[in-house]
Amino acid sequence: MKRELSHEDAFVLLDAAALDALDPVERDAVLAHAAACDICGPELAAFRETANQLAFAAPAAADAADTTNERRARIHSRLMDRVAADARARGVTPLRPPDGWMSQAPMSETAERKQELVISSLAWRRGEWMAAAASVLVVVSIGLLMMTFRDRQNVRDALQAELARGASLRASSDSLRALVATRDSMISGLIGRDVAVLSLTANGAKAPFARMFWDTSRNTWTLVAHNMPELKAGRTYQLWLVTRTAKISAGTFAPTNGEAVVRATYPLARDSLQAIAITEEPAGGVPQPTGAIIIAGK
Repeated sequence: MKRELSHEDAFVLLDAAALDALDPVERDAVLAHAAACDICGPELAAFRETANQLAFAAPAAADAADTTNERRARIHSRLMDRVAADARARGVTPLRPPDGWMSQAPMSETAERKQELVISSLAWRRGEWMAAAASVLVVVSIGLLMMTFRDRQNVRDALQAELARGASLRASSDSLRALVATRDSMISGLIGRDVAVLSLTANGAKAPFARMFWDTSRNTWTLVAHNMPELKAGRTYQLWLVTRTAKISAGTFAPTNGEAVVRATYPLARDSLQAIAITEEPAGGVPQPTGAIIIAGK
């Protein structure tokens, strides 16, 4: 069966083909490729020339024939073991040459040395190719590792952004809930069944005025003021609850564009309240009123 090899597969089999260490199908495929390839053809010719040098090495002296044959056998065994190991790594079963294929006349020590150098050069060439392949693999592996780290960082950044977005949404949701709760509480303090309403006024067409909503069941106070004059620096408005025996501070405030809403909580018996007043006082308020009354109601 005819087999076609890629350039890479044929290239790594050139040395085995030169040594006739391939099965017929694989050998024919390598030879066919080398015949048409400008790279593999010269390489195969160089390998064959090296093999011929091994085959036609000069004979050694007769009295050293046994020692020379043993050395040649060791060289032959090492060479064939390397070819077999390479074939196993590729998943093929090479055709082993018949015994005695290298049984030439005994070689001299110089020829044996030349043979060992040739075999070493073949092994070194294969080693260089494997080292280059390993270098490419290392570079690719490093590139893949960097891509993995970059992808992990992107995922981590996206997760952090999503967590920050979730935290922002939760904060907005909590703020809205607090705002709604405040609004509902204020509405309840304005229109509740137990709410008493007191008006605070002053003389004049554009005089300030306010309404005080007292939820007697919860002891909460809500003041809504209008047309309040702008305060000078270091001054504030202070709200007073006036009873038969005391003037009780219910808080300080500064209006915005003449408008103000003040909320307070203070327990007070309904029949003890006599009046409500707002005075202008120093910033921070005072224990007892000292400034002029701006508006008041009974």
